[in-house]
Amino acid sequence: MSSPVLARGNVTRQANKKLRRQRILDIAKNLIASQGFEAFTLSQLAKEAGVSTPTIHNLFGKRDDIFQELVAQMVNTISLALSNPNMTDPIEGAEVFTDNLLHLYKQDEAFYRSAFMAADRTGLFDPALPSGIFNQSLQIAQRLCTQALEDGFLQGNIETAKLSQQLFACQRLARQDWVNGYIDLDRYRQQVLTGICITYAADATPDFHHRLCQKIQALEASG
Repeated sequence: MSSPVLARGNVTRQANKKLRRQRILDIAKNLIASQGFEAFTLSQLAKEAGVSTPTIHNLFGKRDDIFQELVAQMVNTISLALSNPNMTDPIEGAEVFTDNLLHLYKQDEAFYRSAFMAADRTGLFDPALPSGIFNQSLQIAQRLCTQALEDGFLQGNIETAKLSQQLFACQRLARQDWVNGYIDLDRYRQQVLTGICITYAADATPDFHHRLCQKIQALEASG
């Protein structure tokens, strides 16, 4: 009769441990967002969380381990945001892709900026990582270009692989400008979508080219 009780007790302990870890991670996230990764210390985290520094070590390990876990959560969240772009129209698909990212970043802008800075430094965006953000975003750009070609929006005079690389570069450059504080998120959106439209225009059919030019003008007017 005692085994089920012990099992339930163990499940409860594990659930409580998981909740405590997540609470401490949330505190770490707020500290990193407010002061940056370089100034973040385990002793400060322990103080804010109301636990001892050895407890932090037991739960997470080193400072870098905490940050890697936070970045891993960020990657998963971004992956979900990018998982289902609208493929029926290239312009609408680009807007959905961009707006999904912006909605996410606006929820905790300071943290995402800090996280992206450290992710770049630690090689998270290394193209050699098949499951990294770099390749996930590039794969979406490839799907958008392939679908646009199949649906008759593009002429096929330029390889879709080259177009998709440029689409991705538009987003990546704008993100770097935003992370470094050169532009805000509104300008980020305008910069990404303008770059995507110009990229599509290089291989667009006449009707689609006309639509792209109209969209570029509208984006410029909104800025």
